Amino acid sequence: MIWIVLLLGVVLVFVSAYGYKLNKKTAADYLLAGRAIGTFVMFFYVYFAISSAWTFYGFPGTIYNTGPGFMLFFSFTSFAFLYIIIGPKLWAGSSKYGYLSPVQFLGERYQSKALRLILGGILVLFLFPYLGLQAVGIGAGMKAAVGLPFWFGALYMTVIMLLICLIGGTRSVAWLNVLLGIIFTATFWGFLFWILIKTDNTSLSELAKRVQEIRPGLLGVPGPVNAWTTQNLMGLALAGLTVMAWPHVVIGTMQVKSMVVVRKTAIWMLLFSLIFCNIAAIWGYLVCPILVPGLKGKAADAVVQIAITKYLPGWASGATLLAVLAAAISTVATQLMVTGLLVSRDIIFSVSNKVTDKGLILWSRIGMVGAAVVSFILAILRPAELGLLLSNIASPGFALWLPALIGGVLWKRGTKEGVIVGIVAGLILLIVGSFFYKPLLLGFHPIFVPLLVDALLYVGVSLITSPVPSSVQKKFFEDIEDYLEEHASRNKQFDINRAPAVSPQVVMEAVKVKVEK
Repeated sequence: MIWIVLLLGVVLVFVSAYGYKLNKKTAADYLLAGRAIGTFVMFFYVYFAISSAWTFYGFPGTIYNTGPGFMLFFSFTSFAFLYIIIGPKLWAGSSKYGYLSPVQFLGERYQSKALRLILGGILVLFLFPYLGLQAVGIGAGMKAAVGLPFWFGALYMTVIMLLICLIGGTRSVAWLNVLLGIIFTATFWGFLFWILIKTDNTSLSELAKRVQEIRPGLLGVPGPVNAWTTQNLMGLALAGLTVMAWPHVVIGTMQVKSMVVVRKTAIWMLLFSLIFCNIAAIWGYLVCPILVPGLKGKAADAVVQIAITKYLPGWASGATLLAVLAAAISTVATQLMVTGLLVSRDIIFSVSNKVTDKGLILWSRIGMVGAAVVSFILAILRPAELGLLLSNIASPGFALWLPALIGGVLWKRGTKEGVIVGIVAGLILLIVGSFFYKPLLLGFHPIFVPLLVDALLYVGVSLITSPVPSSVQKKFFEDIEDYLEEHASRNKQFDINRAPAVSPQVVMEAVKVKVEK
């Protein structure tokens, strides 16, 4: 079965190479897929940038350890806010002004090159643990399924994801996410029903009773190890709501072909999130505690893989590993492309707008190589359980630019001084409170206090500092609104023009029938 897994990686690399032949070799095409992604591809591209090895392993594993309180992390309603309110304005900035990233948009909006460098650096910093957790997932999965060393799976994941991105670019990654997302969904859902039937555990209520007997407290809050206090739950829910700040989610709003695609994507993602959350939860707190009892800590990261390997045929174990690999690749390839974009456009060339497409693509690839190396090292060090690596480290870091993002798009009064003071203070609190002096976080989840301080300072400092000139305000507010209205009007006119023509005979017949009545 390991040969099939290895072969999948080779096939995906060749598909990426073919996709590269279709590219126009411009920075916009390589990094943003030519701003031409439609609703179907965008749904898979963005959703399966989130549903990753973490969803198959880390999410059920953390619930297995700590109980259903962790499900609050899936409070993904912020998708709607991002894609319906914020997204169209970012799309307009990309389409009208040619911006390649949301950080570039904000740098121009706040009139600060230093701000671009700070935002780009922070987002790249917290992309590392998210990239690393995918390698952790594959390493743990290969070890559980076929007994290969952990480091081999992590290295395999790193090399495959790097080749796909270096060769294919965003267009190839987006279409690969469609294929990989279908594989992942079919396996994650299908094997759950199969294992329930195979082990004669079709009654979820009966499973719940048995779980209560085996592990008292697992089905409630704060859980069997008292992990989910009120303070932690508040922070966890906030972490879920701030998914809208994840850079690989935000960038999707600038890659679509129209504003309509942005809003349709939000609806599909909301519906799908509800289903996925419950499937992962059933694996974690009902099925696996019965079928694979006794695991603790990081060992639970592979609990779904262990259950399938133990109770289903050998080929099912290999298929599960393929599905997790598909999920990890779909996620990490998207994130790696975003990392390369941030490194080139918003860090290396943050002080210059005069850069060639060739230079942007080259530095994007260099950034990807560096990120892949760092993420592999992080995977080998494995500083936390897989689920917590995302919710307690990467997600709080991404959330720090949320006040700047929302304020930059919706609030004319927001200033660069407010952004910089808020985000630096929040970053210091997050790092010191998470790793050196936990009382700084006041007992809350790591996201809560840093984000609150960040937001308060952003608003407060902005109110006492000078806003950007009126011409800049007009460019990013009135002009963008006008552009969106013109785009909506053109789409409406296009729909009218596409409507089928009605012949005069049909009209006369309808009038005749009405008169007779």
